[in-house]
Formats: sequence, structure tokens, C-alpha cells
Amino acid sequence: MKIKSKSILRGAVLASVLASSLAFASQASAADYFVSDNCLVNTNPDCSTGTNVLYVFYNSVDSNGYTDSARAKFLGNVPDYAGAGVNIHYIFSGNSGNGVAVKNHAASVLGCSSQANYRVYLYSNYGGHSQYISGNYGCSRGVNLDSQLHDDNASQAWA
Repeated sequence: MKIKSKSILRGAVLASVLASSLAFASQASAADYFVSDNCLVNTNPDCSTGTNVLYVFYNSVDSNGYTDSARAKFLGNVPDYAGAGVNIHYIFSGNSGNGVAVKNHAASVLGCSSQANYRVYLYSNYGGHSQYISGNYGCSRGVNLDSQLHDDNASQAWA
């Protein structure tokens, strides 16, 4: 009788641990945000209007500077394309590349301003090799990232 009650008790404890683990996992994932821009953490009005932003594209641009691939939109300095904090994850949104993480997956960019210029960096926190991206008033012509940054990029900053 004792052996039987110990095994029932162990089963009940195991079931309780599993239930609380599953509840914790569902609470943690429910708090995560997957966004294709940093307006969630950047309240500057330019972020929502698309002024002075850098569009980051999943695919390369063609000879006319155009791509219809998925994109992400960022305003200002972004120290890590993985996301902001632990719950905000930056992803591409749109056609080809939809839902893919931005960090280390961008092929081209488009600076949308006549005055705001950017640098895209190889590493998080603006480290390593970088490429200067000139603002393009009217948002009409993107540029491909160079061979060191193509699908290997992690941050951006005003230049």
C-alpha cells in the first residue's frame, strides 16, 4: 500500500510540475511581440509617417533599385536587429521573407530622407564593418548591401 501511494504521489507531483511549466511557457510566449518596425519602442512621429527611416529588405534590389520582398522599417539608431529588450523581436513583413528575423538576413536597404543618412553594421551595438547609406528623398531607389553585410548585419545608426 505504501509503494502504491508513493507512486501516486510522484505522479501527482510530476503532473503539477509539468502543468506549471506549460503555464509559464505560454505566459512567456504570449508576451512576445514580433514587429516589422521599431515604432513600438520609438515614439518619434517620423517613425509612423515613414520620414527619415531606413527600410531594410529581405532580398536584393534590381538594377532600378526596386524589390518587392518583405521589409522592416526603422527610425534612428537600432543597436540590435534581433529586437529591443527580451520581448520585442524584429521580423520582415510582406512577400518573400515574411516572418524571417531581420538580424543577419537583410540584403538591401532604402534610406527615406534627403537629410538622414545611415550606416548598417556587421555587429550589434554598431561594431565591425559598416556601409554608408545615403538618404534618398522620395524613397525611390534602394541599394544592395555589400558582400560583407549581405545576410550578415546586426545594427544601424545615424551617419
